[in-house]
Amino acid sequence: MAWRLDQHVIKGEIQNRIPGKVTGLIWLKGLNQPVELKLKGNCYRDLAGAKLVFENPGPTEGDYTGLDICQEGVVGDITASKKVKIPVDPETAIGKFVDGKIPYVIGNCLYLEWFSERNGRVLIETTDYKWTVTLPQWSLSENEEIEQRLRNQQAMFDFMDNLANAIEPEDDPLPSSGEMNEFQWEAYLQKSDARSDMLMELFEKYGDNPNCEELVAEAMGWEIESIDYPDEEDELWDENGLLNEGKPSPDEYLPKHPLISEMMDVTSWIFFETESRKLLNEESSNPWNQLLWHSQLTVSKLIGALEEVAEGVDPEPGFVVATLKRALHLIHMTISTLEAASSLQEEKESWQVDIRKALFNMRESTLNLMQEYRKN
Repeated sequence: MAWRLDQHVIKGEIQNRIPGKVTGLIWLKGLNQPVELKLKGNCYRDLAGAKLVFENPGPTEGDYTGLDICQEGVVGDITASKKVKIPVDPETAIGKFVDGKIPYVIGNCLYLEWFSERNGRVLIETTDYKWTVTLPQWSLSENEEIEQRLRNQQAMFDFMDNLANAIEPEDDPLPSSGEMNEFQWEAYLQKSDARSDMLMELFEKYGDNPNCEELVAEAMGWEIESIDYPDEEDELWDENGLLNEGKPSPDEYLPKHPLISEMMDVTSWIFFETESRKLLNEESSNPWNQLLWHSQLTVSKLIGALEEVAEGVDPEPGFVVATLKRALHLIHMTISTLEAASSLQEEKESWQVDIRKALFNMRESTLNLMQEYRKN
């Protein structure tokens, strides 16, 4: 999917002083030379004809494997005045806000998008940078900006077409009838994930556009009636990492399967121990946050694998094994994250040791169940 570089940028400059040509240099933390932009097209009117200079106050090093140092291609949406909601600290906010939600202000977002010949869509989107813009040497008319937006839209559609062709090449069909084995199911699920990623990327880009439905449908090659909007919130967990309230009992909406119940208990245990010790915060890089997140994802994957089994339906064995592999991968991630988080302390606490044992028991139970279905 898209390369998102905003967290890794140290500084950069982009200029559109020659009509139809956007060039620039962007320094990324951990790279010993800047990424060079050589793009066809124009920025939007706020940057057309001008030079933009920007700086990130807190860059982090990223993985740039496969990123081309010379980015040649076409522009996408390039502007320093995209309107977005910027959260405000509730303790400093003045007045009341709706339903206890975090208050926000409307502000400008730096949005630098282009489509590279080698890397596809590349995006820098942030409200955290400091930036300045010079006076323009030429101006873009309103009609010319509309034309540029249409070209950018077509570039996005072309990018989606290339992704779709990579996901489902014509010479690699899946079986149309009969049961699939675990490896065929794995291939199918990987393609399904990729299609979901494509859809989420389109909603992220066009979600605020009044023509969102038409744009998403055209990019995915669908009829508008077939669009299934992604849920805004996970139905299973609330924002505090607990089961959502307002439901009479978890047993009424969770599949009754021992593995699911066991992982639910481990997840609730992780939340209680980390929350009571104030180990959780709003930093995505916090390993305790990641531990809880990986544990929650494991529950979701187990539900996807075993929901039909819990309801007494006989699913294809290959499907169960393939989906349990995904849950097993997340169990391994949860164990690894627990080890990383525990290493930050001088000595492991007893609850960490007990949770580690529980996770290894989950791993063993999942492997045993996979083996049972392989025999089928």
